[in-house]
Amino acid sequence: MVARAWKYDGGAHWVVQGEYVGADSHGHWIYQPSGTLVARPSLAFIADGDAMCLIPHEGSWVATFYDEQYPRDFRVYVDMSTEIGWLRMRHGWEVNSVDMDLDVIRSIKHGVFIDDEDEFEEHIVKFEYPTALTAEMRETAQQVYQQVRDGIEPFGTVSTTWFERGRTLHATNREEHS
Repeated sequence: MVARAWKYDGGAHWVVQGEYVGADSHGHWIYQPSGTLVARPSLAFIADGDAMCLIPHEGSWVATFYDEQYPRDFRVYVDMSTEIGWLRMRHGWEVNSVDMDLDVIRSIKHGVFIDDEDEFEEHIVKFEYPTALTAEMRETAQQVYQQVRDGIEPFGTVSTTWFERGRTLHATNREEHS
């Protein structure tokens, strides 16, 4: 399956392939193993650690989790998003979202913070974000910030279980295709 993010003006943002692992009360979990191609216009790289993406049943955000094995600074990265939707493709599913600039990040070095507020302010003018959408994104960012800061699920420990399931599924799929 593929997770694809767009910008509000319709421009491509990020695209990442993953493996659908399952769903719980929080949403749908997608495993993105080390070695996955992560791409956006003018930049592409091979992920050097595993990630677990959560597409919530409700809410205006998409979260990516990184566990203690991840070699970089992030542990939780939440994109404030709108127009989150699933599309049935010929060989699987694609989830699309519109990235609304604001991010809530849990970092080893810097703690929990809201990022890209300057970009959000610029894009309010440039892309003419509707007033109601602007207010919703600000409110959502504050709510998610508090949940991440306080370790409220799904931003606590539940992703650990999903990482285990994702790694097991990935290993099984690799064996079946060997």
